[in-house]
Parts: sequence; C-alpha cells; structure tokens
Amino acid sequence: MALALPLMGAGALAQQVPTTAATPPPGPGLDLINERCGFCHTIGQVFQKRRTEADWAATVQGMADRGAEVSPEEIKTITAYLAQNYALSPATPGAAPAPAGK
Repeated sequence: MALALPLMGAGALAQQVPTTAATPPPGPGLDLINERCGFCHTIGQVFQKRRTEADWAATVQGMADRGAEVSPEEIKTITAYLAQNYALSPATPGAAPAPAGK
C-alpha cells in the first residue's frame, strides 16, 4: 500500500502537466487567423478542432455572421487553410459508420 501512494501521486502530477500543441504550419490563412480570430477566443481553440471542409466553411461563415471582420475572400483563405491543416482524419474505406447517438 505504501508503494501505491507515491505512484498515485505521480499519476496525478502527470495529469496536471499541460501538453504542448504542435506549431501551426505557416501560410496566409494562419496570418489571417492570428489577426482576426483572437479577438473572441484563443487561437489554441481554433487549432484543437478537426472538421470537414464544409464544416470549416460553415464555422468561419458563422464567425463572420457574428461580427468577425473578414471579407469573403479572407473567409475562403481561412477555410482553405483550416481544411488543409485541421481536417478530420479520412475514414478508412469499408469501415462501418459509428453507431448513432455516440
């Protein structure tokens, strides 16, 4: 039992250590995200997400609809950058779809 306590303490300590995200790849989309998106939320929030290109387009358009100051051309650039670098992993061909509700 005395041996288990130090191990449990080490596990709790390891859970508290923050993980470092990879540096986003450079590009005009990154520049726009850094300039336009950080007013309402952290940039880290953007890069934690993985979405399809259509979902990124809807998300970026939604931010513009809520007041993000981006032009239609900037929306295209940001969407293309996010779709290229932060897309969902492609599904394995022939894989069964996830059960509904999960």
